[in-house]
Amino acid sequence: MAKLVQCIPNFSEGRRSEVVERIVDTIRSASGVAIVDYSMDVDHNRCVVTFLGSPEDVRASMLAGARSAVELIDMNKHEGVHPRIGAVDVIPVVPIGDVTMEEAIALGHEIGRDIARELQVPVYFYEECALRGHCANLADVRKGGFEGLKKSGLVGDRAPDAGPSELHPTAGAVVVGARGPLIAYNINLATDDASVARRIASKIRKLRESGEGMAGVKAIGLLLASRGVAQVSFNITRPDLTGMWDVYSSVEREAKAMGVEVLESELIGAIREEHLVDAMRSAMRFREFSSERMLETWIPHSGRKQATNSELITRNS
Repeated sequence: MAKLVQCIPNFSEGRRSEVVERIVDTIRSASGVAIVDYSMDVDHNRCVVTFLGSPEDVRASMLAGARSAVELIDMNKHEGVHPRIGAVDVIPVVPIGDVTMEEAIALGHEIGRDIARELQVPVYFYEECALRGHCANLADVRKGGFEGLKKSGLVGDRAPDAGPSELHPTAGAVVVGARGPLIAYNINLATDDASVARRIASKIRKLRESGEGMAGVKAIGLLLASRGVAQVSFNITRPDLTGMWDVYSSVEREAKAMGVEVLESELIGAIREEHLVDAMRSAMRFREFSSERMLETWIPHSGRKQATNSELITRNS
């Protein structure tokens, strides 16, 4: 199996489609990476891009994309409801095909140092790439946002791991890290009362902190002003412990207790098939279900000699 890495950079631009398209085109054209998905949101004022490639290609494309973002995005003019500290806000690297976490960590450090050296943007390393304990949690690194960092200066615990000791005047700072699979998942409520979303997010966080459930789930409540909709926004960092259905059903229950209905939910970026299967299995209470029951799983094999019954039983066991 070839070495394959997933990279999911988050850029602080979700209102100018021409800027997003230029960044994505730069990523695509810099190497042989495959763009899996990209999306933008006007209220978050954020774009999330998902691409796959070899470690070498991911490194080249990420630097190219960062170069475009630094050129095109001015954080002094940026407004949005999502936490952020820079034009290239966060760059997660996820090992997939024949790549170890140690290799992903090394790649994350290389990407961060490339950006620090060439673009003169301060870089923090988080999650598995963290060089200091207080930087491991992304929320801690981004506390106070771009404005807070600009006011406090990059001193003491806020000093970067690489690059200059002051914010880039327009691009701010970058956070780079290696991590396992994560599901970025939002649930929109049929109300414009953001306090409902914030109370639900607080309850989810308390469950996680108490150890009573919602392991690995990070939640914030906010208002999507362009739509007049309150949103509970999630990062499910341990989908092996807490799935999308667990999160959805908890939010639906809490919302109903406050007299509010769930309007819809949305997935940001790509997701692994196993996590979708898990959500469907839980929601529909299948006694047993796996991706082997999906026809698409078998289509790549359709040109081969028909499998015997014993072979099919073995595959499904």
